[in-house]
Amino acid sequence: MKRSLFRSVVLACSIAAVAAVPVRATTFEPVTLNDMVAQADVIFVGDVVDVRPFTVQTRERTIVKTRVTFSVSDPLYGTSSLVEVFDFLGGETADLGMKVEGMPTFAVGDRRVVFARRDRSINPIVGFTQGLMKVSRDAGGIDRVLTLEGAPIARLSDLRSGVTQRLVEARKK
Repeated sequence: MKRSLFRSVVLACSIAAVAAVPVRATTFEPVTLNDMVAQADVIFVGDVVDVRPFTVQTRERTIVKTRVTFSVSDPLYGTSSLVEVFDFLGGETADLGMKVEGMPTFAVGDRRVVFARRDRSINPIVGFTQGLMKVSRDAGGIDRVLTLEGAPIARLSDLRSGVTQRLVEARKK
């Protein structure tokens, strides 16, 4: 009897301890390059030229969004514009801050490959962050494409060729 009561107490405490741990991860399904190409309305290489948080009044409360403006240097699909602008949920104004765990952050001067959707959402990037990659020039002057964490993916020219090939294949269907 004492043993089963002890087990019940230990089990209850274990469940309470696990339940008390805040969940901070934003999860999303992995997407392939084919998925990103298929889901994106626009694909380009560009530089962040402006990052501007702003507030929006909803029925329930005031929220913060961040508007990110890119100067498009290499339009790959869905745009012929020199500038692309996207809004992301979260950010920080002088009076209010709102953080969305896992949301990409931007700084003026960031060079990125962007796979994005134009429909309204909390984050227009395909695959939440997977459709956003860093572009970094190596010591030999070659632009390299990296994950946001800095892991190498490909040379920019290889990624451009891969996207173009998949777009041609998709149009044949």
